Parts: sequence; structure tokens; C-alpha cells
Amino acid sequence: MTQQQLPSIVTLPEIEEIVSSDSFALRLIDGIKKGFVSYSNDGFNACPIQTMGAPPMAPFSGGRDGSGGNYQAQTCVKSGYVTGESHYVIKVASGGHPFPNNSGLMQLYSQTTGKLETILLDEGILTELRTAAVGALAAQLLAPDILMTENGDGCIGVLGTGIQARYQLQYLAHVIKCRNVKVWGRTKEHVQDYIKDMTSEGWKVTAVDSPQDLLTSCSLIVTTTCAREPLLKYAAADCINHPLHITCIGADATGKIELDPQLVAKADLLVADCKLVTSERGEFEDALAKQGLVELDSIVELGTLVERKELHRKRNGEDDCRLTMFDSSGVAVQDCVIAAMVNEALVQREVPSRS
Repeated sequence: MTQQQLPSIVTLPEIEEIVSSDSFALRLIDGIKKGFVSYSNDGFNACPIQTMGAPPMAPFSGGRDGSGGNYQAQTCVKSGYVTGESHYVIKVASGGHPFPNNSGLMQLYSQTTGKLETILLDEGILTELRTAAVGALAAQLLAPDILMTENGDGCIGVLGTGIQARYQLQYLAHVIKCRNVKVWGRTKEHVQDYIKDMTSEGWKVTAVDSPQDLLTSCSLIVTTTCAREPLLKYAAADCINHPLHITCIGADATGKIELDPQLVAKADLLVADCKLVTSERGEFEDALAKQGLVELDSIVELGTLVERKELHRKRNGEDDCRLTMFDSSGVAVQDCVIAAMVNEALVQREVPSRS
């Protein structure tokens, strides 16, 4: 009887050691860019996303009753593979109140044998990083030119004060030079904690009283909340008389929404990680399906945007006053990219397997 070959199990401390460097972040942004180009050119094979614990499904046990009316818990399963690569990936990620922390793992299976070879016990950090990387990529392509100078008058707006709101700034630091930030959050204590934490990392952060203040005073806004009612209102759209890009991160499941659908319809350019996904979930869902304010054909996929340089934000002082938006619901290609990068680093370092 042959001995069973167990998969390698990689712990969170090992993963954190690999992903904590600036060089990893830069390579991840570039890898995500290449991954989305592959995705939009049919080089990636994605399975339907599974979401549990969130509408229209019932909440998890002990959910609504123990959440104080603020139930946000969900578990997402995303999977897929790049044609011709060595592995396919299945990712499970959980988070949201009343869960105490985010959690999750990534599983790498051989495309040759179908066997599970590696388990990355990342507790959700790889999902956070690959999401931050796509936000940085969108800013690299679409953020107004005023943010590319360190001592300019530009400002970044952040909607939300959670872990992704932190990672977004950490990764934006690799693609833009502006360090001025305005933040809005529901809880004063959380806002103050965010200001303290991000100030210690070199950002100049101040709080605003209303999300609408971000629309009128910022050139780049990143939305990272779990809101189910619009926070950025169309009524403030008349005050937007400057170049503006909005990266929408928080609305990653059906029913979540941070932007007024009429504000979405006002955009000069709408970009999504995946057109199919954005029609079913995410920030453009209401404007597309429920209100018919936007046509799906008018939305550009991120991989297509990378290749169509005429759609990129104009640089070096050229006039470009567009309102652009990017909707990131999260696509399995991001998980495959970051899982492959971590796995490659493990192989190069010959980290012993744990089983």
C-alpha cells in the first residue's frame, strides 16, 4: 500500500513574510494587470461565484440575533485557472459583522493530476492584498494627474475605516504621490483610529462630516463599506466640477451599494473587473438591471482598459475632466495571481511542507 501524499500546509506567518515587502506589492500590481488582460482575452477560466450567509440566502446561525441589527457576515467561494498554467485555485473567504475577524484559505490543485498540492492558510489576508492591488491598478490608469505630484493640491477620499480602507492607501502609495487624505466613517472612534494609524504611515488624514464632502473636494475616492443604501448621492453631482475617479470596492455582493445609481449613470467612463459579474452584483448592478440607467455594452472591462491606452487618464497637464468609475466585485483571476506568486516564493525558498 502506497503512502498517501499530503498537501503542503502554509501558515499565516510564512505567508506574511512573503507578502510584506514593497517589491511583492509592485509585482502583485503588475501581475494583476497581466491577469486581467488574460481574463478579458479569454485566457482565464472562472467558475460562478458562490456567496453564503448574505441575501438572498438566510443569515448564518446566530447571525441577525447577535449582530445588533448590523449583520454583514458572508462567505465567498471563488475559483478558476489560467489556461496552460500549473494549478487551479479554490479560494474561501469569510468576513463581516458579527464574525470577529476575516478568515479564509486558498487551495492549489495540480492541473495535471487534479490533486490538492498546497493549502495557504492566509486568514483572508491574500484576498485583502489582491483587492488593494486592483484598486492601485485602477488608480494607475485613471486617477487624475493632480495626484501624481507630491506637493500638489490633490486629495484622496476614503469611504470607510476598516482593514481594506487601510490596505487601499498602502497600495496606492506605490502608484501615486499625493499623501493628502479625507476619510468618512460611521463611528467617530473608528475614524480617529484610522487617522492615527494612517498618519503613522506618512499620510495627512482629516475627517469629513458627510460622504458628500468627498465628492466636492477629492480627485480620487475609494469606497470600502458594506452599505446597503447609497452613501454618495446624485444630489451632490452638480458640485463635481473637477476631474474625479471613484474606485468602488465595498459592494461585492447582491444588495450592497455605496453610490446612487443616478451618480453611476453620470460617469463618462465605467470600468468593471468583469462585465458578467457586474451585471449580477456590485456597484453598477442597480444602474444596470434594476433602473436601466446604464447599458452593459457601455461598460469596459479592466483588462480591455489596460490595452486601450486612449481611455487612460491623460497625463502631463493634458485636459481630462472626466468622471470615471471602477467597480471591483472581485474575480478569481486575482486569487490565482496572488496564490501563484506565494507558491512560487515558497518553492524558491524551499519552505518545508507541514502536514
